[in-house]
Amino acid sequence: MSQTYFFFVLFPVSSLLNLNLNRSDSSSYERNNCVNCGIQFGEYHCSICNLWMANDENPYHCPDCGFCRVGGAENFQHCHDCGMCIDKTLYSNHNCKSGKYKSNCPVCQEFLFSSRSASHEMPCGHAIHWECFRQLATHDSRCPVCKKTAETKDRMMPTWNAMAQGITFQPVPPELARVVNISCIDCETSEDARAWHFIGVQCRSCSSFNTVVDRIIMSGEEANEFLEALQNRNDLANNEEGSERISRRRISRRRSHF
Repeated sequence: MSQTYFFFVLFPVSSLLNLNLNRSDSSSYERNNCVNCGIQFGEYHCSICNLWMANDENPYHCPDCGFCRVGGAENFQHCHDCGMCIDKTLYSNHNCKSGKYKSNCPVCQEFLFSSRSASHEMPCGHAIHWECFRQLATHDSRCPVCKKTAETKDRMMPTWNAMAQGITFQPVPPELARVVNISCIDCETSEDARAWHFIGVQCRSCSSFNTVVDRIIMSGEEANEFLEALQNRNDLANNEEGSERISRRRISRRRSHF
């Protein structure tokens, strides 16, 4: 039984590019066509980066970045503060931060500045690969670096409202009640004597649930009695404020008759 053998010979890339080229010519690396047969080596050719590739990803050379990027030069504008090409549709509202892209993606650890994957800027100012962000958002809505909420407030409000409604429908049993001091990671404010809930404690300043418990002040029946007294006091204050508003409206109506 006969057998067929295949032999493969590996050539350096420089040898392949200079195949059938005039080696005495120093501009051989800057050409996109063979000097003998005229065949084109690549649809896109950058003589600065010595890059040959197809036009499928719309490559272009950015002189400020110092190398070629993909996505089309007409779609990006270089930001000299960030040191990065920014999507023109996002350029006017992007958060300028020096050296923001001279770091690794917090998820996959690839260097963002030279990465060919699209980057995403979170509200906190940290950058991340867009695909990494999409995968992260399926189970965590916080920045992997600073732990601030990675989505805008408008996008998070429906979720926060649903959590607040869940707290209303699921009161904590008296024996599990707690009075706590909290800190909000998003707006960096602190609040004392708040009612703890297993769903979370909502920040009164920014409505975020991205809060942490700094200290437990009371627990159990003592905490439940304190929270009930606090709620009664707030209800009384709200009723008095409402009565004052009604009285002011009545007075303004009477004055309007004269």
